[in-house]
Amino acid sequence: MLKHTVTGRYYSRIQVGGKRTMKSLKTRVWSIAKLRHHDKLAQAERQRQKSVRLLEGRGLMGDLLEKHRADYLANTSFSQSAKTGLRNNIDRLRTNWGKCFGSAIDRLTPSQMTEDKVRRFANYLHAEAVFRKHNVPGQRKGYGAVTVNKTIELLHHVLRVGVATGAVGFLPFDLDPAVGGPIRKAERRRKIHLPPSDKMQEVFAQMRVIDYTPPDDRPEFREYLRDRAQESADFAEFLAYSGARQREAAAFVWEDDMRHSVILRGTKSVASADREVPKIAALRDLLQRMRKRREEVGRKLKGKVFTIKQCRQALETACRKVGAERLTHHSLRHFFATLCIESGVDIPTVSRWLGHADGGVLAMQTYGHLRAEHSAAAAAKVRLVARTPRSARGGGGATGPAGPASRPCAVRSNGPT
Repeated sequence: MLKHTVTGRYYSRIQVGGKRTMKSLKTRVWSIAKLRHHDKLAQAERQRQKSVRLLEGRGLMGDLLEKHRADYLANTSFSQSAKTGLRNNIDRLRTNWGKCFGSAIDRLTPSQMTEDKVRRFANYLHAEAVFRKHNVPGQRKGYGAVTVNKTIELLHHVLRVGVATGAVGFLPFDLDPAVGGPIRKAERRRKIHLPPSDKMQEVFAQMRVIDYTPPDDRPEFREYLRDRAQESADFAEFLAYSGARQREAAAFVWEDDMRHSVILRGTKSVASADREVPKIAALRDLLQRMRKRREEVGRKLKGKVFTIKQCRQALETACRKVGAERLTHHSLRHFFATLCIESGVDIPTVSRWLGHADGGVLAMQTYGHLRAEHSAAAAAKVRLVARTPRSARGGGGATGPAGPASRPCAVRSNGPT
């Protein structure tokens, strides 16, 4: 245990696996520092024993999960949202395994992760697990197929990494066994239902309407409601015309408003970080209106564009009043992608604007049917028009066994293809 000569704080110097680290004990009191130092030593010893068990092939599931968690969080190539998702998946696995089998998964050996147990656990998650969803009142029963599959795939990945590093002797189960069918649940993609452009404009206009009339003696409150409604509508339009995620729009600053494009500071993946999205006409008009309003009231065009971080309630209320289907922040992102694809932009380009890291695979799965419908509508405009043979028009054409030679049919289009 060491003491900093300037600040007077105590530190523990611990060496584990040949690596020496300094841990602050966050106190200047000797008696408290001594107790915390012993806790740090005990924690280091437990970590050392886990490492020894993994090296000797005697690791428990808790050791494998903790190692995978530490390695994943230490990897700088993963975004914070991905790391948060991993923490949630591990917590869900540990909590529900105990509820399903009555014993903690951390104390089990990898060989106890049999196919029957994992299949039973997947069924439990899908049909019986009780949980609370964020921002939704009450409890829900049964996770969706995507969540169940992420949890099972995490368990399988941890064991597969253990086999590759020698910490686990063999892989105890397969995700797609030959007998009994796949353990993962079938995922059904929901078809995207979006209102047409004119209905979407009605939604944005309704968001700017103030239904509540404050008393005449509170003009500042009336001004606040008007500004809040205006900014909520602007926030929703920005999502719809830029394809930004909710957090990306909330973090958008005036300095990232370029002449012909906007810079979106993405945090979800490396591909979405600091991507440049061209301005479509609607986005250009929106930003010009917002600039003009700021200049009229003397506000500087500097810093964050929006003072709000979401417009969920205003958006849902407007949809209900104009008779449109319920929209979310992500629905507006779908609207941008749909608008681009139906305007003729290829899917890989749209995928790059959206900040997808897979080069268009997800966009093709999500929006591929839009391209097919658009192509079918364009193909329906094509008509075959037979040209009149030259001999019928009085000209002398070459003749043969089949009669006068006729030219191939011409293709006439009633519109762009």
